[in-house]
Amino acid sequence: MGTVRLRAQIAPRNAFLLVLAITFVSLACWSFADPLIAAPDEQAHVIRAVALDHGQLGTPARNPGAPLNAPLSKVLDNVTVPASIAYSVLYPICWHFLANVPATCSKPWPTSEAPEVTTTYVAHYPPLYYLVVGVASYLSQEPSGIYMMRLVSCLMSALMLAMCAYAISRWSRRSALYLGVYVALSPEVYFLSSSVNPSGFEITTAICLWTLVAIFALERHSDPPGGLVVALGVVGSIFVLIRGLSPLWLALAGLTVIVLVGPRSLLEQLRRRRDLQISAGGIFVATLLASTWILTQGTLNILPVGAGVPKSDSMAKVVNIVLGYVQVWLRECVGVLGWLDTELPNLVYQSWYIIVIAAIIVAVMRGSWRERAVVAGLCALVVAIPVALVSRQAKTLGVVWQGRDTLPLAVGALIMATAVCANRRTPLSLPSWFPLDATRRRQITRISAPVVIGVVALANMLSFYTNMRRYAVGLYGPKFFFLHGQGWSPPTGQMATLVVYCLITAIFAGVLIAWVWWTRRPGELSARA
Repeated sequence: MGTVRLRAQIAPRNAFLLVLAITFVSLACWSFADPLIAAPDEQAHVIRAVALDHGQLGTPARNPGAPLNAPLSKVLDNVTVPASIAYSVLYPICWHFLANVPATCSKPWPTSEAPEVTTTYVAHYPPLYYLVVGVASYLSQEPSGIYMMRLVSCLMSALMLAMCAYAISRWSRRSALYLGVYVALSPEVYFLSSSVNPSGFEITTAICLWTLVAIFALERHSDPPGGLVVALGVVGSIFVLIRGLSPLWLALAGLTVIVLVGPRSLLEQLRRRRDLQISAGGIFVATLLASTWILTQGTLNILPVGAGVPKSDSMAKVVNIVLGYVQVWLRECVGVLGWLDTELPNLVYQSWYIIVIAAIIVAVMRGSWRERAVVAGLCALVVAIPVALVSRQAKTLGVVWQGRDTLPLAVGALIMATAVCANRRTPLSLPSWFPLDATRRRQITRISAPVVIGVVALANMLSFYTNMRRYAVGLYGPKFFFLHGQGWSPPTGQMATLVVYCLITAIFAGVLIAWVWWTRRPGELSARA
């Protein structure tokens, strides 16, 4: 008689609250560990949030140095903000782009609230994110107010990640989805989500959206629960309103559902399900609003700040040049922090590459033809879309793409791959032709998820330490700076911030391992002797 393995059902509400608390604390640690304006363009986003929440949309400005009779810029706008907020443009000048220069070189932050006209290049971005984070500026318009804006941004992302845990615990039988969400939280995602930058919220919302898509399309499409349908409608509607390319990524998520479910089956569901009609209608209206704003406000107009491409080159040569940046973009998806000046230890990149490639290979081997097509197609588009978009405008704008721009799609490819890996009772099992007997394969399968979670947790800790060291004493400064309080220090202290982050990361990993091993999925039969 075999042994009985007892499995407990984690309550979806408890999963939501636990992940909300863990991810908020994790992101808050990143928020305090970075000096203000440490993330790319954070000063522009801070100015935009403060101006918008105080009733300013901005007025078109001229390019710097342009004569008075020159046409107005399609990108730059003037807004009036307190001098303490306008100073954010100058604060990081002495250390950004310079990884070995600590943040101690910055001058003291002024506290004057005298109105000052300044220029921002993100005033034409969709307003949803800024309206929410800018609320904190009513409490303070000094550095403490910017930290509060960061914390609001952290809470927004934590809510989306908590929704992932709720959805998996309530509607999914595939414990590998926990793994997919956790691996999708690369150091770059933590870094961006803890700053004032809509990219971070777009990526965490994409993680939630793709998790819901995976559950709906792979498990619940025949009779989707009403709650899942509502969640898809709400998350999809929020997602499409965040950034200029969000409608494109949402369209690809919708195409994924159509391919996996089948157009006929999906149309039949829409005809007979009122809740599906309402959710689809809500997403359509949100997409219409987002598209109207993007097209009328020129959201996709950007400054020509990318690496230059010879104007005399043929399109084939331009594409070849752009293809050379693909490896850089993939590296940035894992994490090139700061103003793209802080690279992480190679072990971090290698860990993510191995895990992601392994998940894709297993998914392609184990999935149905539709599932294989979706995973392979999404992976191809992660490369093809940036190359196509950048090549088209490279001669005028330069190579302006960054890895964070790809992440809303890249996390989708990863989450769909991990979901397909678990398309049988035992997730991530090796193929039958592998030269190990069935018992040994089950043993390897059983330990694979905890090993992956452990590796990702350690890599995140190492990334956090590297990031903190870079701002405290420079990337190549003393390794044990935190023992002596050397250099720049977060408001929460070096040692305390480092210890809390490592502790909360270990707790998060332990919780996920427990859920993957010992939680009973909905509808799963009770264990028997």
